[in-house]
Amino acid sequence: MIKAPKSFIDFQQLKAGIMGYFLKNGSWVFLRQVVETASGLALSVVFARLSTQEVYGQYQFILSLFATISILSIPGFNTSIIKSAAKGYDGEYKEAVKKSFIWSLIGVPVLLAVGAFYYFQNPTLGVALMIASIFFPFFYAPNTWDTYLRGKGEFKTLAIYGSVQALINAVATILVLSLERNNLLAIIVTYLISYTFFNIFYYQKSLKFVKNDKQEGEAISYGFFLTKLSIIGTIANNLDRLLIGVFLSPASLAVYSVGMLFTKQVQGISKNLLWIISVKDLKKKILTKQSYVKVFLVSSLIAVICLLGFQYIIPLLFSQKYTEAVFLSEISIIFYPFFVITLLYGNEVIFDNDKRVLTLNSFISPIVLILLDILVLPFWGIKGLAFISGLQYALFLIIVPLLRRYYGRKNGL
Repeated sequence: MIKAPKSFIDFQQLKAGIMGYFLKNGSWVFLRQVVETASGLALSVVFARLSTQEVYGQYQFILSLFATISILSIPGFNTSIIKSAAKGYDGEYKEAVKKSFIWSLIGVPVLLAVGAFYYFQNPTLGVALMIASIFFPFFYAPNTWDTYLRGKGEFKTLAIYGSVQALINAVATILVLSLERNNLLAIIVTYLISYTFFNIFYYQKSLKFVKNDKQEGEAISYGFFLTKLSIIGTIANNLDRLLIGVFLSPASLAVYSVGMLFTKQVQGISKNLLWIISVKDLKKKILTKQSYVKVFLVSSLIAVICLLGFQYIIPLLFSQKYTEAVFLSEISIIFYPFFVITLLYGNEVIFDNDKRVLTLNSFISPIVLILLDILVLPFWGIKGLAFISGLQYALFLIIVPLLRRYYGRKNGL
């Protein structure tokens, strides 16, 4: 049984403190979101149009592997460092980055092994993975600058840094695509060099905000604890793309990635906006059933608008070779209202500090998602996975309330 450190009970205080900064600097957060969304969309459109589905799918497969193996970089530090930085304890920042880098070194032989395995089936993909392994420790460990500056409340700096990084990365990768549209090695190396350079550069820049050597004494252990909680969730969140890349084809993964793209973008924007809008009501605990109904109705209207628009937007931007992605987008967007309610209800659970529910759900929901992905793939392929990607939010609204009710009764509430 994973034992929560003492600092876990302060998570409600952490969220309340960070949200105060967030509301004050919401415009900068929103600006960064817009720039990153636009840059990512532009890169995806150019990539899909210029390159083949095979190359685009291989590119997505490498990024999915990176995201899955990122658990070795101890991503829990990204939360624990926010907490310590927000409370004025700067001494653990550099230590967290150092430990993250050391643990990330394990990812190098892992990616090398996967690359060697694929080399005998697809030499280009195998070599690309082996080259990508070199960047892995530098890709994730230094990016803690983002969460550290967030904890320090430097949202203007974050907006500028993040926007520049996204823009330069998109421009550089698009430039290579225009010259070497089907050269997977050149494309993935350019992408990784760009992000790695800025992560190292911004980490060095962020050190000027370190004002003291004070340590809270729990940031490192708390980071490891949160990482343990997120292992299954990280696997579950990337499993659909990995399954497609391994058992279907890179071309299928390219279509699936385009199909999920707009829904993910809408969800990302909604997550930031809803957090800004709802935090005041959450802190005052004045959210009612009527509030949830109103949010559900508004988000349903947004889903309908997207549903009608996808059939025109996707072929227009990505060309006719991605028409199959339209149906995938429509499948995933119908669950958008459930996604929004999940965000709202999940934030309520965090503010209520239901740590046992949060801990249990970090295992239950991902395991259910993994099992469903494995079950539907042989029968319904990428359409089934698109359905499950949305269904998970409806399942969350069943699992978490049941857990809260169980512990409420157990405690006599």
